[in-house]
Amino acid sequence: MQQEYREGVTVGELFGMIGKHIRAVIVTTVLFALAVTLLVAFVINPFGRYYSMEFYLSYPGSETMKYPDGSTFSYRELVSADALESVRSSDERFGSVDVGKMVEEDDVSITAEFSLTGETYVPTGSYTITVQGKYFSSRETAQAFIRKLAEHAQESIIDKAASIGYAVDEEVFADASYEDKIALMKEQRESVFSAYDEWIAEYRAGYSVSGKTLSAYRAEALVSCGLGALVSLQEELEQYGYVPLDEMQSRIAELQNEKILNETKIEALRDEFGSGSSSASDSAVAEMIAELVVRNVQIDSEITALTEENITSFDARVNDQFKSLQTAANNLKSVTAQLYRQETKVHFATNRAVITGDTSLAVVAVAGVVFGAIIACIVVCCIEYRRGKRAEEKKEAPEDDGKES
Repeated sequence: MQQEYREGVTVGELFGMIGKHIRAVIVTTVLFALAVTLLVAFVINPFGRYYSMEFYLSYPGSETMKYPDGSTFSYRELVSADALESVRSSDERFGSVDVGKMVEEDDVSITAEFSLTGETYVPTGSYTITVQGKYFSSRETAQAFIRKLAEHAQESIIDKAASIGYAVDEEVFADASYEDKIALMKEQRESVFSAYDEWIAEYRAGYSVSGKTLSAYRAEALVSCGLGALVSLQEELEQYGYVPLDEMQSRIAELQNEKILNETKIEALRDEFGSGSSSASDSAVAEMIAELVVRNVQIDSEITALTEENITSFDARVNDQFKSLQTAANNLKSVTAQLYRQETKVHFATNRAVITGDTSLAVVAVAGVVFGAIIACIVVCCIEYRRGKRAEEKKEAPEDDGKES
């Protein structure tokens, strides 16, 4: 018996096998490439993709790393849970964004750029926010979300500036003594003009806020809140010792008792003065008597001045000055809020979000075509090879049977 063994196939035969099923190979290749591309585009890429945008945030005094109200500025607050929730609820496009999970899984971050000044690193005001792509349906939605975060930071600073108050609490002022009222008004006046001077030093006197210059605002406050008026009120108070009307009678009685006590002291000192003590002692006693006499004269003047008419007039002038200072303080508050609104800026380095961690779909498509074609060709060749082998085995089977018989 003679048996023939055939092992392997030639290159030509391989091409022949593929050629017989070229349509199937092409369809399979296209479908495989399409499936891989769609898998990467809609499953793999969204989970590995990150969107980031760089922006510059500046506001008055930003180099001090303080908010307008004096609290410490932390750039990490720009992506806090509260900030994220505020932005999410501000736009229906972000309704499906799970900000709780985003924070929990660290899928949002912010970095700051610093410059070396001497031996100290100083923030430049440039920040980059990065978000995970799986929370957003598109690049446009992600970049809109990041923009809203930056704008939220801007509005937060403006809101803090609007909350700054220079006015004195009216209830506190009403309950204070005249001495304390004048002290409060002096402090208030100092804070108002110090603020104007700081703004003028930073932005110049001609800087316009709501159509009026800073120097004009300061001049208006100076006219209505002159220091001379406060000094005059303080001197008058020191001279006459005014008290509120409901305390007038008790104050008069107190002064009268003080005068009687002083007269008793004067009488006793005069007796001591006439006892013939040393000259040094006489001088000291005479000085004490003179002080008590002067005080009694002052007491008489205070008692005379403590009338309902005088106190009412003094109280009215104090309140008028207080109202002028309150008006100046409220004007300054408006100027401050508007100045922050004008000078708090957000500038983005690019209009489009930068994508990282993404796989190029073009590369994926080409790789899908190559691998799809290889797989399709291998499958076709395997099928054809087995068919051919089975056909040969069937051919040889009858011949073998005839020889044996």
